[in-house]
Amino acid sequence: MSEAILEETGRISELPDDLLIRILSLVPTKDAVATMFLSKRWLSIWTMVPTLEYKDNEDEEESQKSVWWFLENSLKLHKAPVIDSLCVELGSRCPIDVNVGKWVENAVDRRVLDLKIKLVWSADPTSLPTRLYSCESLVTLTLSDKILVDFPSSSCLTSLRLLKLYSVVYKDEDSVLRFLSSCPVLKALFVSRENDDNVKKFTVKVPSLWWLWYGKGLNIGDVGDTGRCLVIDTPALVYLHILDSSGDYCLVNNMPCLEEAYIDSKAYPDDRLLRSLSSVLSLELNHET
Repeated sequence: MSEAILEETGRISELPDDLLIRILSLVPTKDAVATMFLSKRWLSIWTMVPTLEYKDNEDEEESQKSVWWFLENSLKLHKAPVIDSLCVELGSRCPIDVNVGKWVENAVDRRVLDLKIKLVWSADPTSLPTRLYSCESLVTLTLSDKILVDFPSSSCLTSLRLLKLYSVVYKDEDSVLRFLSSCPVLKALFVSRENDDNVKKFTVKVPSLWWLWYGKGLNIGDVGDTGRCLVIDTPALVYLHILDSSGDYCLVNNMPCLEEAYIDSKAYPDDRLLRSLSSVLSLELNHET
């Protein structure tokens, strides 16, 4: 290492811990952890960084190992009392027997604010710990792909304001209803559904909701009326975006505050939905044939 680099490293090392932690929060987690080898001064600085991101890169060569091993070992050393953000994305190279639940519980124990879990491995959909659904600190939650959503009847996410559910599988329709109705301050909901998610009637009943984005693809193989539908009961909703090629019906029970709507649907809107759209300030309506 050159004298210039050593001198610069020495200058940075003289900064207070709080500032160094803020700096390391801006770099990739792998790079932040690597600073522990700079000197004794840096040995434990990274362990207090409140933002952690672990992502498998599917574009890398197959010989590259999954990030799970690095996640497992670095999380054991991490000491921050509060985790502002934890992002975990595991790809096809990740072993199917890794304990995702342990990492989630670790984050819950440390009052995580923003949690993102994406599983695109070869395992069956995985249930997450029930404690996740009672995490009082959680403000934003993103669940994607091989995750089985089984929301306990006695749980409540008291602080959750933003929820994203992308291509997950649900235990049943009641689990969807319990999940969404147990988020008393939820403001924004993003849902992208697959056809085999165990739900025919997807009910969004959230009194506090302002923003709803809903997407669903083609129902391949369905013939005639399948009974599949989206039910919206959101008295505070201001913005609605629906992109639905499935042909499922959309039933609206309560949407008096709507100001902006974009609807691109294979199913023709019924009278109740059209009445809900009659007073919006901005409307784009597309009907697929």
